[in-house]
Amino acid sequence: MKNPNSSPSSSISLFPTCSLIRIVPLIVAALAFSCPHAVDASAKEKPIVIFNARNGSNPLNGLLADGKGNLYGVASDGGSGNCSPHGCGVVFELSPASGGAWTEKTIYAFKGGTLDTDLPCTELLFDTQGNLFGGTCPDFSGHIGAIYELTPGTGNTWSEKVVYPFTSQAYFPGPRLAFDSQGRLYGSAYRTTNGGGGVFQLSPQSNGTWTETILHEFNLNNGDGYYPRGGVILDSAGNIYGTTTSGGKTLSGTVFELTPKAGGGYSESIILNFSGSGNGYSPSTPLIMDAQGNLFGTTQNGGAHNNEGIVFELSPTATKWTETVLYSFGPQPDGFSPTGIVLGGQGILYGTTANGGNGCDFVGCGIVYQLTPQKSGPWKETILYNFESAGDGSQPAAGVVLSGTPTAIYGTTEFGGSRYGFGTVFEITP
Repeated sequence: MKNPNSSPSSSISLFPTCSLIRIVPLIVAALAFSCPHAVDASAKEKPIVIFNARNGSNPLNGLLADGKGNLYGVASDGGSGNCSPHGCGVVFELSPASGGAWTEKTIYAFKGGTLDTDLPCTELLFDTQGNLFGGTCPDFSGHIGAIYELTPGTGNTWSEKVVYPFTSQAYFPGPRLAFDSQGRLYGSAYRTTNGGGGVFQLSPQSNGTWTETILHEFNLNNGDGYYPRGGVILDSAGNIYGTTTSGGKTLSGTVFELTPKAGGGYSESIILNFSGSGNGYSPSTPLIMDAQGNLFGTTQNGGAHNNEGIVFELSPTATKWTETVLYSFGPQPDGFSPTGIVLGGQGILYGTTANGGNGCDFVGCGIVYQLTPQKSGPWKETILYNFESAGDGSQPAAGVVLSGTPTAIYGTTEFGGSRYGFGTVFEITP
């Protein structure tokens, strides 16, 4: 069960709730008047990076903000490495400049081959010394990925080293990694020896190496969840939380908790079995936790509107967790297939959907939205932006981050931005 003194999430005030409904093209005009979503026409979006393969391509993960307003992220492809088709992937830094401009810098371009890794596929995170860590996934040349570290040097340079190459024991990390107070690194692995995936811990050693421990390997046959894809989060008591895309009572996925045992090791509890219908199914995005220990997440499938996805909350009591579906997406012009979420001020949630909205073709290029809690019933959705493809990006594959003064929303799109569609980093301001 959760720890009541769990670390609080950041509380940031952003956009006011807006009830203005924008009339969309005639093909969906009738829906616009009957759907329970509003559009904040005052929100402004601009791409602050348009990827061109040389500086990266097709970012699949969210951004990391430091305390100085800088943003860090990865692009899974592109750069100068000798990988097919455009490169081996990059780590980039964005620094705010005067007049609302941004300075972009590639701080590392992966090389691939036998001496390096490639295909970065997790979000970045800092350790207590200011080093950046991330993970890579299996590529088409037989490498199964690794955990890497980037260390800042003089002259705003960074040096990279592979701190742990994955083995068949556990690989294919989920997008969110986590450190504990002892400097140990945690993550989920989509694949393990038995095929069902697991949760791993990497412990730093005095000689500079890292030792891996498999804390839990999911069982394909006994009602356990399996195939974790969203990564993990930790509370202040060391409990580990995450999701599996499959398994559980109805094979529709689970939310799990791993609790440290007094004699060592961890015990697993399934705190939610998804049903495959109204309460969503196949979750694959990271969870977040608020200051009261409530968990929030999304599923890209399920819900009340033709399986368009949901946002859910799990609230703990002394004996169980209770799920509440906060919002069901769809039909268009709403978004669908929600990705990650972040908590802002006044308990408002912010996120993206990979599809839907009224931009692009009939599938839609995705949206940025906020969800505002109500006194009762489903939360109120406000669409902050509809992506429109070539000029501004399309199909965000990850959630957003809140940063800056005044606070703005930042994220990535997998495609769009240019005629070749290598993706963007975007900014949305009030």
